Amino acid sequence: MKNFFVKIGKFFAAHKIVTVVVALALCCVVVFSCLGTLYFNRFSKGTVPTDQDLLALKESGGVYEHVVIFGVDGAGGYFGKMDTPNFDKIFANGSVTYKGMSQFPTVSAQNWGAMIHGVRYQKHKVNNDIAASQNYTDTRYPSFFKVYGERHPDAEMASIVHWAPINKGIVEHDIPGMYTKDAKTYYDGPDNEGAVDDVVCDLVVDFVKEKNSEIVFMQFDSVDGAGHENGYGSEEYIEAVAHIDECMGKIYQAYCDRGWQDNTLFICVSDHGHETWGGHGGNNPIVRNVTIAVAGNKGNVIKGTPGHAVTQDIASIVLYALGEKQPDSWESKVPKNMFSSLEE
Repeated sequence: MKNFFVKIGKFFAAHKIVTVVVALALCCVVVFSCLGTLYFNRFSKGTVPTDQDLLALKESGGVYEHVVIFGVDGAGGYFGKMDTPNFDKIFANGSVTYKGMSQFPTVSAQNWGAMIHGVRYQKHKVNNDIAASQNYTDTRYPSFFKVYGERHPDAEMASIVHWAPINKGIVEHDIPGMYTKDAKTYYDGPDNEGAVDDVVCDLVVDFVKEKNSEIVFMQFDSVDGAGHENGYGSEEYIEAVAHIDECMGKIYQAYCDRGWQDNTLFICVSDHGHETWGGHGGNNPIVRNVTIAVAGNKGNVIKGTPGHAVTQDIASIVLYALGEKQPDSWESKVPKNMFSSLEE
């Protein structure tokens, strides 16, 4: 073996051009691999629905009257690693991936902003500090709430969240038919993130009981808190995911009680995962891979795993399901192999 490496060394010493070429090739492989993960993989690769696509959807009866988004902060792809009976029931015949791609850095505002506004973080430029301190006023990238609300002024939509900066600095403040509710303002008990998520759940259930609820977005935060304090996959983290699964079951039942289960597109999405020791923001699989699940009973959601999906694609999925054209400024797309009505 020693002689083998000696021979290799002599070969490269005698063939300097070959050595340089090989070294450059290896560098290119490393660089493009990193770019693929850090940059190119975070572009959407699906379909932007055309006017013809939307007309065909309407003619086929595939347009949904309601869309609900279960946003689970910090859950990454963990719904695929444990027993979650309500998630499994809702998305049993859905299009589900646990390897959706988060924005980089893998942080909350970067991703909720991308989902709601249909563009990458590099475009919407809202981070946690900005979301907590400034209203969102960039008209170039309207949220799916704003697009739908301006086209349907009588619509009743809600963003009900645990983490208040979503409603402060990500969702616009001038949307017709928009209800924004921050659960902490309705909670006066001891410090308990799970209890605040219960308030999110209760507020959503009440909204669905009382309103037409064309679009309902919610954000649960206790899984993220458990991830920060105890790490990804810890006992506390697993308990937090199980708790949110229970909340999802209650909200799903509220839609069933209204008779809407067959006319609602259900979406579950996480913004990022967590390191095993806690925290996030980096680029390894457990923080960048997220759950993106879509289910509906119109017969046009393909059961199985969709194509490459990125967090900003949520915006396109929402508007497509409602039969609405998305803004030209958006970068998001409907992932391949998610809707049969978009198959080529």
